[in-house]
Amino acid sequence: MSRPEWWPGENHEAFTKWAMDRGVEAFGVAPARFPGRGLGMIATRKIKKGEAVVQVPASTILTMDNIPSSFKVQFPEGTAVHTILAAYFTHGSEEELAEYELWRKAWPTRQDFEDSLPILWPKVLGGLPWPDTDTDSESSNQPNFLPPCISGTWNSVDKGNPVKKYESEHRNLLLGQEIRLRKAWADVTAALPDTDWRSFSYHWLILNTRSFYWVGAGQEPPEDRNDAMAMLPFADYFNHSDVECDVKFDEDGYTLCATEDYEEGDEVYMSYGGHPNDFLLAEYGFFLEKNDYDCIYLDDIIFRDLNTAEKQEELWLNQYYGNYQLISQGVCYRTEVAAALVYMNEEDWRNHVLEGSTECVDEKVSEAIIKGWVRTYAAEADAAMNSLRTAMQSNAVVQAHRQKAETLLQRWGQIKEICESALEAIDL
Repeated sequence: MSRPEWWPGENHEAFTKWAMDRGVEAFGVAPARFPGRGLGMIATRKIKKGEAVVQVPASTILTMDNIPSSFKVQFPEGTAVHTILAAYFTHGSEEELAEYELWRKAWPTRQDFEDSLPILWPKVLGGLPWPDTDTDSESSNQPNFLPPCISGTWNSVDKGNPVKKYESEHRNLLLGQEIRLRKAWADVTAALPDTDWRSFSYHWLILNTRSFYWVGAGQEPPEDRNDAMAMLPFADYFNHSDVECDVKFDEDGYTLCATEDYEEGDEVYMSYGGHPNDFLLAEYGFFLEKNDYDCIYLDDIIFRDLNTAEKQEELWLNQYYGNYQLISQGVCYRTEVAAALVYMNEEDWRNHVLEGSTECVDEKVSEAIIKGWVRTYAAEADAAMNSLRTAMQSNAVVQAHRQKAETLLQRWGQIKEICESALEAIDL
């Protein structure tokens, strides 16, 4: 019997049978290999919007409840679920892990992660020094090629000096990953000193990129939502799109439904959430050509202009501190409010944001300030792309990782397009 062109391979065929034998149900979808894009889920028939396409029973979902108590007891109370699950896949006995062998063979390889995830890229492209990383030949006086939302650094902008720390899900993403992974590494080696870095970090990344949110029957949601972590066999084949995702879970398990109509042979997508492309690249190792949620942040540029303690205190006290978003259609209201503070005194600005007074607002001045901020980001994109193109011709390490450099060029091109589109929108 001939196989379809999209056949994913023997490992994935064997895993699919394993999943179905354990109660997973697929309704018109199957794992498939898409040329140039890797694995995903294909429609094997016409699918209508709203139809269930995959159901994963609670009995098949892998959570902390599946980890033997004799293993968990080695870790002190409060150890992250992410850490313990990754440690189990690294240290679990051969007999215990045999149950998951076919599933694990269907996972991405460590090389797949090294190719796609910036956290494992060479230092010259913005990656981090890890125990198995050779950085001797990489200069520390090099331009930063990762976008600022990922790296937290700039090439052409002197960062402001914020006097407050504030929460932001989409800024300095690599630092957040580094902190979590280094903490996990410290915790696992304290409990299990013979842990192999490459194996543990691989399993940590598997969980980071393929886990689902799950709270079991009778359980309260944990304080840290990252501890509500579960692995769903077969459901982890779906690739991401920016469509709203119809995913439901209850005590019986997970149900994933189509959010649009599909023809036979189409790739079927699910949404990982409404994330900008920088977040998708940092967390999952890809980004979308078209993403309605894509944006960048002007925080460091704005704080450079609002660098007095008095003005930053006003922003903080009135809840306008940071998270200044730029999209193709223009800037957010928070950015407009920050622009007004550049030229208004604190009292007039306070009357503006609290009382709605427009007496001292000069729209033309605000517009000029905002355009300057956007042009600064556009100049950063130009500088990064020029440096990347030069490095691709002259730097041996970058030449050896050309595909990664091409990925960064593409992302910087998107950032430049956001800036240009926003400038046009501001002019209207």
